[in-house]
Amino acid sequence: MRKELSIRQLFIASLSFIGKNIPLLTFLTLLSFSGSYLAIRAGIYQNFLMLTLYGLYIYFFYFFFVSLYYAQRPLITKEKFIDSFVKMIVILAFSMFVLICGKIGINILHYLSRYLIGFPDIYSLLRRIYIFILLNPFGKIVLYFGVITLLTFSFFIPGFAWISTINGRDSSIISAYAKTNGNLWKTVLTFLILYGILPLIISFIGLTSGSVILGILYALLTIFQVIVFLHLYDFFYNE
Repeated sequence: MRKELSIRQLFIASLSFIGKNIPLLTFLTLLSFSGSYLAIRAGIYQNFLMLTLYGLYIYFFYFFFVSLYYAQRPLITKEKFIDSFVKMIVILAFSMFVLICGKIGINILHYLSRYLIGFPDIYSLLRRIYIFILLNPFGKIVLYFGVITLLTFSFFIPGFAWISTINGRDSSIISAYAKTNGNLWKTVLTFLILYGILPLIISFIGLTSGSVILGILYALLTIFQVIVFLHLYDFFYNE
């Protein structure tokens, strides 16, 4: 019988884990903050080489984090690092494909809407939705949450398969979808909170904070996101 996911218990368990591992997670927070802070100071977005090196650093950070969490011995092996890297490339390519298809779909709807002028009710509704998304701040939030939802199906759930390549479990992306069946919308809600609502809250806090404080908050959020992600993975894969 498939277990029912409790988002509340998931977050409580994650916070409990953090409370029991503060020294180690403080070290990981410093790694996360240092990498992002130095990258911004170095102007990585104007230098392709630096941007590539930063991407590799981020990947290594997450790989190291997962290996440490599952107490892999040794922490890093060439085989697992390469296998997981290839898996991540596949997941990223799939995610980009889905996002591009989503954007194309919106453009097609906008293009076709001009032919619905003869149906004023439908045309008016589509036009109001389109203007709401483009011009209303709340519309942008709706669009933002829509992107997070697409990422849940195209990146975050397949990400469970990436974790499996590191800890030696079932690394099939199809299996990752199958394991979330029955708890799919709670999984979507979990990722909307993690990668949608919490970053927005920190962004609002950052309006009255310095760049260093904001960087620290985002580093802490990164640690929390990874811990919740790993606990969610354990929930689905320890059945």
